[in-house]
Amino acid sequence: MRKISFVILIITSCLLTLISCQDSKKTSAEKLVREWLGKEILLPKDLPCLYMDKDTICPKPSQKSFKILVYTDSVGCTSCQLNLNLWKIYMNDADSIAPGQVDFLFYFQPKNQRELTHLLRRERLEKIIFMDKKSQLSTINKLPKEIDYQCFLLDKDNKVLSIGNPTLNPQIWNIYKKLFTVETNL
Repeated sequence: MRKISFVILIITSCLLTLISCQDSKKTSAEKLVREWLGKEILLPKDLPCLYMDKDTICPKPSQKSFKILVYTDSVGCTSCQLNLNLWKIYMNDADSIAPGQVDFLFYFQPKNQRELTHLLRRERLEKIIFMDKKSQLSTINKLPKEIDYQCFLLDKDNKVLSIGNPTLNPQIWNIYKKLFTVETNL
């Protein structure tokens, strides 16, 4: 009987610890979101650009109603973090919901540019990307370190409307789509 009570006590304590960790994580995420909403993101100037893995002229700052800013640093597996096939689906989806009103800005700080260009060639991402070798975007804006929060939905003035990476959490994409729909119908 004492063994059963001891096992129940250990299981209960593990569950309580797990629940409190999840609550702590949720509270931390909510705090991070509140901190970033309405904040202006400053975009570094004079970064080199690539299109389909070739050098290109960087475009002027976007004046579209919405921008989705995707920042990927050199930590971890670049292809795992990017999920370019899903981004291509999201780009098509955004264009069908809010035609011509959503721009996607990809900023990469690769540890291995050759690997990144190979990935871009293989995945055929038909978007201009910014090569942020010195991590200027992260430095000037003090971006969160967690990859889940290095993606932002911005308005035309680069103010944060929402934060979160929809390739890591598809519910974020639903939030972004609602914001496109609400804002374009106003």
